[in-house]
Amino acid sequence: MRISIQLGVDGETVKRDVLEIAEHKLGEMTDEEIESAIEIKIRTWVDRMIQVEWEVIDE
Repeated sequence: MRISIQLGVDGETVKRDVLEIAEHKLGEMTDEEIESAIEIKIRTWVDRMIQVEWEVIDE
């Protein structure tokens, strides 16, 4: 299964990717389990792609 994903910031797409889940890993999963597996895959991708840095510049 291939999943197209895009990351947007302030209304602009800044990153596109295609995630894959091997069909044999989906096996006899229900639709709900497949949806959950997709969400986990996307969350993992987001965790790798997004870093937020900040610092106080005025007190």
